[in-house]
Amino acid sequence: MPLKAISYHMALLLILTFIGTGSSLESDKDQDIVYSSLGPSTSRVEGNVRIITLEDDVKVTQGTLEITGDSAVFERDLSSSNIRRVTVTGTPAKYSQQLDVTGATIEGNSDAIHYYVEGEPVVEFVGSATLRGLNDVLSCVSIKYFTDSQFTETIGPCEGVSSQPSNNGNTSSI
Repeated sequence: MPLKAISYHMALLLILTFIGTGSSLESDKDQDIVYSSLGPSTSRVEGNVRIITLEDDVKVTQGTLEITGDSAVFERDLSSSNIRRVTVTGTPAKYSQQLDVTGATIEGNSDAIHYYVEGEPVVEFVGSATLRGLNDVLSCVSIKYFTDSQFTETIGPCEGVSSQPSNNGNTSSI
């Protein structure tokens, strides 16, 4: 089997097994999106989209989902007033979200985090992306994490670690 095919199969196996033990809290996507920053904000309209930019130490939350960074750009549909996407950049931008009622969390960081709000929520990590789940760590150039279905799509090169359960049968958290 050619090396490229072997690498593809290993990456696919890693992607399919990553974060197989939990999804985000279902109620998160029904919560308001709350944001704050320490610096100035600007607003402009491009076509049918209002673009709001926040500067300096931004924080965006929706339920247990939290994204922090240096700046944030909100894209809001003018006709429906719905937020389509929030992009947070930072050194690095950071994401965390509670997976379930047990309190387990998933965390990630990258140069930029795109949070797609409409439909199934998607968190996309772009540039030096890392995603840490209950027993897994995945690092790639880019990672898309579908919060409801627990599916990931990546752009490589990628590397990762999948921890094995401890001797007492409990899983170990990263």
